Amino acid sequence: MGLCQIWTEQWNVGGNLQRTLAALEEAAAQGAQLAITPECVLHGDGFGDNPEDTKRRLATVAEPVDGARIARVRELARMRKMVVVFGFAERAPSGLIHNSAAIISASGEVLDVYRKVHCRNFEAVGHAGVFTPGDRFVATDIAVDGLSFCMGTMICFDREIPESVRCLRAMGAQFVACPLACDTMSLDEHVDYAHNEMITRCRAAENEVFIAVVNQAGRFNGGSFVVGPGGEKVAQLGAGPEVRTVGIPVNGVSRQIHAQAFGWMGWGYRRQGVYDRHRSAGREGVINPSEKKIG
Repeated sequence: MGLCQIWTEQWNVGGNLQRTLAALEEAAAQGAQLAITPECVLHGDGFGDNPEDTKRRLATVAEPVDGARIARVRELARMRKMVVVFGFAERAPSGLIHNSAAIISASGEVLDVYRKVHCRNFEAVGHAGVFTPGDRFVATDIAVDGLSFCMGTMICFDREIPESVRCLRAMGAQFVACPLACDTMSLDEHVDYAHNEMITRCRAAENEVFIAVVNQAGRFNGGSFVVGPGGEKVAQLGAGPEVRTVGIPVNGVSRQIHAQAFGWMGWGYRRQGVYDRHRSAGREGVINPSEKKIG
């Protein structure tokens, strides 16, 4: 698996595309049969101080799934016989803009498109942003090294929401690809709060899956990483642009663990009927802090 930690510049779509294609070529040269790019890699995840200007500019650079830039990524995937998870700002036929990841097969076909379900206020339409959140999770059967497995896809802030990986595991995912665009911390650093990397390790362990998080360099501080089904560190990159191919024993480890329904994390002990009853109790509403009243 190739972690493509790409140097990005805000709004420099042409330059970012060229660096993305070069990174994917390098991943293929290293023998990767699956490569993952960062979130919103084409426009560099450009959010500025002026929300209206950001909305205007993002509307001009958002790419349809059948667009020319994605066509170049698809052609590279086909030529190199490599599966690609490609993070981009998507302009849907309806005119809506999504924070998306295209899952592209080794034959250049778009197998599916995941649209980020959980968007923070600064990126979500209806608040300060322009992205319309998606409404479904995506788990895709892919083949690497002649072996097939199920890959889930999420994007950045999705990992902070427990249901994201929980749903993907329930859909059969053994491995989760997570394009990212935010600053990271070292997996080896000890701090007194649950930062994003610690939470990602928890998501991997509680669902017994591998998670690969791939970040931007330049716009953000890199630090792309892979954690395993016990929450263990598998690999972590530095701050600069880098392409690193990492071997992940998805079929061996995940299938052995997932076959033991009553094992360490006890997936087989789950009681979905009980959870559903509580979810239907009507207490899942989101409270807007600005509307909360005390006294």
